Amino acid sequence: MEGETAPEARRAASKATWIALGVFVSGTVVLGTALFLVSQGLIKFHPKQQYCLTSECIEAAAGILSKINQSVDPCENFYRFACDGWIYNHPIPEDMSNYGVYPWLRHNVDLKLKALLEKPISKRRDSEAVQKAKILYASCMNENKIEKVDVKPLLSILRHSPFRWPVLESNIGPEGLWSERRFSLVQALATLRGQYSNSVFIRLYVAADDKVSNRYILKLDQASLSLASREDYLENTTEAKSYRDAFLQFMVDTAVLLGANASRAESDMKSVLKLEVKIAEIMIPYENRTSEVMYNKMNISELSALIPQFDWLGYIKKVIDTRLYPELKDIGPSENVIVRVPQYFKDLFRILENERKKTLANYLVWRMVYSRLFNLSRRFQYRWLEFSRVIHGTTTLLPQWDKCVDLVESALPYVVGKMFVNAHFQEDKKEMMEELTEGIRWAFIDMLEKENDWMDSETKRKAYEKAKAVMAKVGYPQFIMNDTYINEDIKTLKFTESDYFGNVLQTRKYAAQSDFYWLRKEVPKTEWFTSPTTVNAFYSASTNQIRFPAGELQKPFFWGTEYPR
Repeated sequence: MEGETAPEARRAASKATWIALGVFVSGTVVLGTALFLVSQGLIKFHPKQQYCLTSECIEAAAGILSKINQSVDPCENFYRFACDGWIYNHPIPEDMSNYGVYPWLRHNVDLKLKALLEKPISKRRDSEAVQKAKILYASCMNENKIEKVDVKPLLSILRHSPFRWPVLESNIGPEGLWSERRFSLVQALATLRGQYSNSVFIRLYVAADDKVSNRYILKLDQASLSLASREDYLENTTEAKSYRDAFLQFMVDTAVLLGANASRAESDMKSVLKLEVKIAEIMIPYENRTSEVMYNKMNISELSALIPQFDWLGYIKKVIDTRLYPELKDIGPSENVIVRVPQYFKDLFRILENERKKTLANYLVWRMVYSRLFNLSRRFQYRWLEFSRVIHGTTTLLPQWDKCVDLVESALPYVVGKMFVNAHFQEDKKEMMEELTEGIRWAFIDMLEKENDWMDSETKRKAYEKAKAVMAKVGYPQFIMNDTYINEDIKTLKFTESDYFGNVLQTRKYAAQSDFYWLRKEVPKTEWFTSPTTVNAFYSASTNQIRFPAGELQKPFFWGTEYPR
C-alpha cells in the first residue's frame, strides 16, 4: 500500500480480520439455524423436479389434456373445464341414444374383435371353436345372401305349430293357418323358452340358492316386456303415449310385411298392446323387489297348489332338453324352486284365464318375431329404425360388422374371450390389479376395525371374515384357455357361412339350454363365468368374488405398468 504508514496498515488488517470473523460467525449461525429447522421438518428441500418423457407418459398426459377445456376457469365451471374436450371430440353416434366413456371403450373392444374375427381361418392355428366363431361372423356379414333369402326362414317357422300367427290368417299358405283348438299355452311358452331363449310371461332360469349359496336351484320370475320400461305402458305423459303409438304401428307394419291384411293387423295388434298393458300393471316394480320378499322356496307340488291354473311341472319338463341333460329326467313334483314373485303369477293367470286364446297366440308369436327381426333383410330393420327413432332417438342402423361382433360375442363369449386375451391382454395388468385389490381389502378391514362403531362385535367379526375371503378374479377365467373343454362345450353347434338365420337359431337353442347344465351341481366358488370382453367390473355376492374382466382393464380405466400411477 503505497503512502500508508505501518500503524495504519496494521489497523486496516485488523479491521478486515474482524469483518471476516463476523461474516463467518453469522454464516455459522444461519447455517446452524437452517440445519435445525430442516431436522425438525420445518423446512423441506425439494430435489430437482423429474419429468417423465416416455411415450407412455406423453400419451397419458395427452389423454387428460384432450378431455379438458383450459379456456374455462375451473373455479367458475368445473364441469366444463373437466369435460368439454371429451364432449366436443365424442359426439353421440347416430346409431346410439346416449354416449360416454363406457360405450366408447365398448366400441374400441369391438373394433379389436372385428379385426380378430375377420382374419382368414387357419386349420393349423385356429381351434375348432375359433373356426366356428369366424364362420358365424362370416355368415352374418354375408349381406347379399341375407337379402336374397329375405323372410323365407321366418315364414318357415310361422307355418308350424306352436308359432302359427293368427294375424296372418292363411296369407302364407294353408299350413300357416292358426287353430284355436290346437293352441296350447304351456307348449308355446315352453318352446319359446327352451328353443329360442325367449322368456315371455315367465322367466325360468338356474341360479345359486340365495340362502344355500353352494347349491344351484330353479328360479321363477316375471319376464320382460316388449318395451324397455314398465312405465312406458302405464304413464299418460305425451312421451309415453308416443311410445305406445309408435310401438302399435311397428307391430302392425311388421305383420303386414309378413303378409297380414292391414286392417286385420291393426285390430289384432291393438288387442296385443292392451294385453301387454295389463301385464305391465301387475308387474312388481323394482323398488319392491327386495331379497327377502323375493325368496319364496317351495316344491313344484306346492307351487301347483298355490297357482293351479298352470301346469308348472309340464312346463319345466318341456323347457329342459333331457337329451342334453339325461340326469334331469327325474324332475318331479318334489323339485324345489324359488318363486320370486308369487303375487305376480297369481295376477298373471287371472288375466290369462280371461283373455282370448287368439290374443295370447298373437302376443306370443309377436315376441318371437320381434326377437328375430334383426336377422332378416334390411326392409325389416329399416322399419325397426323408424320405431327406434321415436323410442331412442337413433337415426341410423348399427354397421353390419358391429351387429355381427355383438352376435358372436354373445353367442360364444369364451371363444371370443380367449381370442381377445391372447391378442390384447398383458399378464402384468393381472398382477397389478391383484395387488390393487389386496390394498382395497386391507383398507376396508382397517376401516372396519378402527372406524366402524355401528356394528356389534359378532357382525363385525363376520364382516372381517368375509372381507378376508373375498376372491379377486382378474382378466379371464382359466378354463377358457383349455381348447378341449371349449370345443366340447359347443360341439352341438354346426355353422355354415350360407345359413345365417339357421346359425342364429342354433345359438339361441344353445343359450336356452346352457344354464340347466348347472342344476344338481354345486356352485364352484373358485371359478367364475364372466366373458373376458365384458366392459364392466362388479362384485358377485353368491361367490364372494370381485371381478375385473380383461375388457374393463383397458385405457382409460386401466393403463398398465408402463404408465404413470
